[in-house]
Amino acid sequence: MSARTLSATPSARTFAAAAALALLAATAAQAQSGLTWGDGSLAPAAGYVGLHIGKSQFDADCLPGFSCDDGKTAFKLTAGGVASNVFGAEVGYLDMGRIGYAGGSQRARGLNLSLVGNLPIAAGFTAFGKIGTTYGWTDTSSNAAGGRTGSENGFGLSYGLGLGYRLTPQLEVTAEYERHNFEFAPGDQTLGLTSVGLRFQY
Repeated sequence: MSARTLSATPSARTFAAAAALALLAATAAQAQSGLTWGDGSLAPAAGYVGLHIGKSQFDADCLPGFSCDDGKTAFKLTAGGVASNVFGAEVGYLDMGRIGYAGGSQRARGLNLSLVGNLPIAAGFTAFGKIGTTYGWTDTSSNAAGGRTGSENGFGLSYGLGLGYRLTPQLEVTAEYERHNFEFAPGDQTLGLTSVGLRFQY
C-alpha cells in the first residue's frame, strides 16, 4: 500500500478554481442582493443527512487487447451542517462501484470532507458548490501479464456543483456532479459522480 499527497491535472485545477469562485460568488451575491431563504420557514436547519444514487465515471487506462467498463451504479451517504445561509461543511461515504478492468476489476470507495457554499436562486431552489478532499481506497485485479494490481489508498482533491429544490422545510431533492481523485495501482484517476438524492434536514 502507499499513501500519496494531493494532486490534480490542469483540467482538475481549472474545475476546482471554478468551484472556489462559485463559493466566493455565493458570498458576494448574498451580501449584495440580500437574498434569503424564502420567508424564513425554509431557513437552513442546523444539520442534515442524505442518500444519493447515481453513476460513476472511471477513467481507467485499459491495456491493449482487453476491455474495460467506464462506470457503474454508485451511491453516497452524507451528513452536514450549516454555519450560515452561505457556508457549511459536509462529510460523506462514497462507493463508486466496481468496473470490469482488463480481465479483472477495479473498485473505489472513500470518505470525503468538503466545504460547501450555498446560493438561493429562486423560491425553493438553491445552487451549491463544494471543494474538499477524499481519502480513498481502491482495489485492482487483472489477468493481463505485467499489469500492476493490488490495493492503494490516500488523499485526493474533490470538487463539485449541484442544485437543490426544497420539497418541504425538512426535505430537499438534489442533483450533483462531482469529481474525486483516487490512487489506483496502475496510476491515479479522477472519477466523476453524477447523482440525485434526498436530504433530510433537522
